[in-house]
Amino acid sequence: MLEQLMPFILFTAGLIMIIKGSDWFVEAAIWIAKISRIPDLIIGATLVSICTTLPELMVSSSSALRGNAGMAFGNALGSIIFNIGFILTITIIFSTPSLKDRVKFQKTGRFLLLLLVALLIISVSLHQISRSTGIILLLVLVGYLYSNVRSSRSQPDMSIPVNLQKDKVTVAKNVLAFVVGVILTIGGANLLVTYGEEIARILGVPDVVIGLLLTSIGTSLPELVTAITAMKKGAQDLSIGNVLGANILNIILVIAVSATIFPIQVERTWIIFHLPFAIFIITSVLFFIRTNKEKLQRTNGIFIFISYIFYFILTYTKFQ
Repeated sequence: MLEQLMPFILFTAGLIMIIKGSDWFVEAAIWIAKISRIPDLIIGATLVSICTTLPELMVSSSSALRGNAGMAFGNALGSIIFNIGFILTITIIFSTPSLKDRVKFQKTGRFLLLLLVALLIISVSLHQISRSTGIILLLVLVGYLYSNVRSSRSQPDMSIPVNLQKDKVTVAKNVLAFVVGVILTIGGANLLVTYGEEIARILGVPDVVIGLLLTSIGTSLPELVTAITAMKKGAQDLSIGNVLGANILNIILVIAVSATIFPIQVERTWIIFHLPFAIFIITSVLFFIRTNKEKLQRTNGIFIFISYIFYFILTYTKFQ
């Protein structure tokens, strides 16, 4: 009896680890942003997004090492779509974030769109993501991180208060909270993915849901919990920066590492449906950022969410 319940127990434990871990490292990340006068958007797009992308990196890398690079690509792209179609829409619907950082949002979003279009062109032309392409994407990663660090140094957020505690105990406490939070989040994500797949098989869920939808959703849960935690703490910019930054890293880190390990053969359905849909929803986000004056509207989030639901249904029924 206990053996049968174990997958459900460990799945629940993974969820608790992600919730608590994300709360700790987001709070620590906000403290780091304030103490260093770095805008929340930059922290979210670099430090936090790297940490929340680690589950995707580990799952995709292990898939590539086993010779299943297609699953690695599907997990990364599925995570991108889930991050925008579900996680970002939750941020928009429940917090209607302001557009005070409109230019930064647009810049990050356009870069993500450019990467997706490049992936589509490469896929149509070569029907694979080669090792050389993976290496080029890793070089782009270096440039991307350098650009964010340089931007944070040249444009510090002077509106951030600096009358914060900076004693050794406070510094050690926040550093420890960040590290432990990351460890709990990554460990919890692994439990969720591993035992989520086992539960899905026990319940008879089709393989397409396990591979394309369940695994990518499971590895994206750190971003989801981070978004909810950031909203509760009034740091919506960190949440949006984390979602956009995590999506960029899914391409220039997760897909790049996977392709470098083992070339990815891109299936026809990715070219005609999944990649175009990813391009569609990020284009929609950019359109809403451009057309709204002061903040994103709930109707914007609802539109993207409904689009994601249609994508989910079509994936399950037509594009398995």
